[in-house]
Amino acid sequence: MNQKELVEYQKKVEAYIQEHKMTDIFENLTRLLVLSRPENPLTFLIDVLENRRVQRLIFVSGPLANYRNEVVHSIANLFYYRVISAEELFQGDVGWVDNSRFNQKILEAIKATERQFRGIIVSGYPNNLNQARFIQTQGLLPERVFFFETDKLEIKQYYNSFQAQETEQSLIRDELNRRELDQIFSQYLDIFNTSTQTKDDIIENIKSIIKLRDRKYPPLRFPRVCVIRPPGLKERAQGLVELLSKRYGLKSIITFQVLEKAIQNKGALGPLIQDALMNQKTIPADIINSLIYTEVLSTEARTKGWIIEGYPKNEEQVNFLEQQNANLYIILNEEEEILFSKYKQLKIDKVTKVKYEKVPINNKQLLERLVNYQVLFKLKPQINDDDLRLKIRSYQQMIKQLEKKFGESVQVFKLEKDLTDNIVRIADVFLNNPKIYN
Repeated sequence: MNQKELVEYQKKVEAYIQEHKMTDIFENLTRLLVLSRPENPLTFLIDVLENRRVQRLIFVSGPLANYRNEVVHSIANLFYYRVISAEELFQGDVGWVDNSRFNQKILEAIKATERQFRGIIVSGYPNNLNQARFIQTQGLLPERVFFFETDKLEIKQYYNSFQAQETEQSLIRDELNRRELDQIFSQYLDIFNTSTQTKDDIIENIKSIIKLRDRKYPPLRFPRVCVIRPPGLKERAQGLVELLSKRYGLKSIITFQVLEKAIQNKGALGPLIQDALMNQKTIPADIINSLIYTEVLSTEARTKGWIIEGYPKNEEQVNFLEQQNANLYIILNEEEEILFSKYKQLKIDKVTKVKYEKVPINNKQLLERLVNYQVLFKLKPQINDDDLRLKIRSYQQMIKQLEKKFGESVQVFKLEKDLTDNIVRIADVFLNNPKIYN
């Protein structure tokens, strides 16, 4: 088979896979192989395909067993899930149960679940890195993991009630376990604080999350997300980037940090970028596009997916971004007067020209350099209200362009009114929809 025939053959195979919507299946099987590394991959894949469950798998972990089990049973009754409770499985055991036995009992219980149940919800598992890794190597990937944390004083009282001498050790162990679960399940993990949230609220939140994720598997493709915000107002946008990058394991690309990195590298682009930033000028499109392109082509971005903040800012950048096939555009916007008011409240570093929404009180040198935007008007008469309004209107015009070009992939939220939880839930709906990856 020559090169031309090989290319044609690959195209036919890809077309067949897409036509029959098999992409997710192949990616999930590959993922299971990487996690499990079986001695006989072919036998392993046959076994997975023959025994593939239609049931959803959810884990709920956290130290307060009675509280956790009450919530789990409420959720299970609502959705007709089978409950597997670690406390019930090991009810007759005295003392600490080692990981090996714990893992085996949980695995046996999951495999023994009758087919009529719509899902399985496991309470009290996994509790640490060993257990989290074991269950994945068995080809069982949870759709969601919920962790119930509790304020230290309350959990201390709980442990003192039955094991006073080991309380401190238990507290340290719980904190380490939570971090390990966060590390393994970061993109599928939701943490609820039982001290600050009522039981009913937690149940309602979990109900909403389960309803939104009415799919057999968590997202298998690598999401590509843009968080776009008004000029200078980066606080809320960067908070969303941090949250979503952790939730989905994405590479975080903060445009300003990319520019700073280029300046620090002391290459040919550094002085050009620094001059543009210092004089409030637009950075040439070919420069910023090439920097962003380098980031999205990195190994981490290609293997995990990416989320960009502070880009695009104009039509040229929008046209370039279109080629990167983003799946979701989260846009923060407000009425012109609200944005105008917020912009004039910014603090600006007289030396670097960096804008701040919140004053960094721990940096004395920086505090001495900050001035209000209104003061900058007096220092530079060429900057006025009309310039600010023009920036805002240009931004809102770009939003219309994005909506026209990318349709329902563009989701616009109010900068001040829309809750972060609401934005994240809508992002979840999009990123859990296999159609957006076609």
